[in-house]
Amino acid sequence: MRPPFPARPSPPAPDPSPRPSPKTPARLLHVRCLRPGCGREALFNPDRLFGDGPRPAEGLSRRFVCACGRRAAHLSYVSRRPRPDNPCGWL
Repeated sequence: MRPPFPARPSPPAPDPSPRPSPKTPARLLHVRCLRPGCGREALFNPDRLFGDGPRPAEGLSRRFVCACGRRAAHLSYVSRRPRPDNPCGWL
C-alpha cells in the first residue's frame, strides 16, 4: 500500500493593505499656494503626513503654510510620481 500524498499547502492570504505596484504611481497630495504671483506647489505622500488619520478634502485649505507666508492653498490628489530631479517634492 502506498503512503497518502501530503496535504497541499493553502495559498497565501492576500495582503490586507493594498500597496501600489511599482508600475502604478501612488496617489499624492498636490498643494498649490493661492497667493497672487506665488507659483509654489508641492507633492506630498499623504500616508507619511497623516498616517491612519483622516485625509483633508480637495479644495481650499488653510492647513499648509507656504514659504511666502500665505496660508491659503488649493489641495488635490494626483496619481503621478515626483520628478526625479526634485527629491524634496517641489514641482
